[in-house]
Amino acid sequence: MVCFAYPQNCSPEEETRMKWFWQVNKIEQANRKLNRVLVEFIDKLQEQGIPSLLLKGQSYAVLYPQPLHRQCGDIDLYIGLNHYKSTCQWAKEWNLIGTKDEEGFRHQQITVDGINIDLHRIAIEFPNPLKHKKFREWSERMLESSTSTFVPTTESQPIHIPELEYNVIFVFYHLLSHYFISGIGLRQFCDWARMLHVSKSEIDYNRLEKDINDYGLMNAWQVFGYILVHQLGLPQEEFPFYKDTRKKSANLLEDILEQGNFGHYAEKQRPNASNYVLRRGKRFVFRTKRYIQTMRLFPSLGFGAYLLYLYERGGHFFTDIFKKA
Repeated sequence: MVCFAYPQNCSPEEETRMKWFWQVNKIEQANRKLNRVLVEFIDKLQEQGIPSLLLKGQSYAVLYPQPLHRQCGDIDLYIGLNHYKSTCQWAKEWNLIGTKDEEGFRHQQITVDGINIDLHRIAIEFPNPLKHKKFREWSERMLESSTSTFVPTTESQPIHIPELEYNVIFVFYHLLSHYFISGIGLRQFCDWARMLHVSKSEIDYNRLEKDINDYGLMNAWQVFGYILVHQLGLPQEEFPFYKDTRKKSANLLEDILEQGNFGHYAEKQRPNASNYVLRRGKRFVFRTKRYIQTMRLFPSLGFGAYLLYLYERGGHFFTDIFKKA
């Protein structure tokens, strides 16, 4: 238990300790189930000759001293463009796509034993078409040639994951995209910090600097990184390309806390309406205001993210209208 690390005079009350105990037990059980479903599902993919890479999730859990204590979410598997349609067709034949499972721009969601699994044809989007193409090609190379694996804590089967150079960029850009879209989770900051700490002797810093600059992320990397060092306690020497951005980082941290964990507070303010078109219109205004907020700190990245939002949401809107017609 976490509370045992506290000084005696700071130890929480018995009621609080018991709540923590049951919460930790619940998280452990969820991780054990997720690990089992992950291994079993990848076995099925391999039987069909479908390659996959695990993105984030349980591959980040092993970076922690107690992997089962990291709060888990869904399973994200990168399938790639070449295998995407056949994999989705196979999932339909196995009745893995439920009525509530959605197909988005990046992935098809399926459900296995109550666990959401996202089958990705695209790992993540960049608003700039050239950068998007560059990262998609990198993702495809990882799918074909990555030799990196990890073994889930409660299992014995190795699972394929991208190489470290890819993951260091991916973990940050995924966090950044959440900032623009729906709100950052504290877990995402911790994942980034743990990866930099655990892998500090393995990272190719010259390669990393080139990748960060090539994707236009250095300014955001340093502003977010200041929070890792001064709020989460990552040693300054372990954060690559550290820069004192205290004023901008303070504004960023205030914004993140106002949004809540994974945008929890912001979602409570999200408008709703019984009429579909009216609801979409209100949410469009709500999202637009949010993107304008992000542009104050990151003008070009925020504007690019907004254009990507318009492209994706516009497609969803007209698709939904067509289905309802």
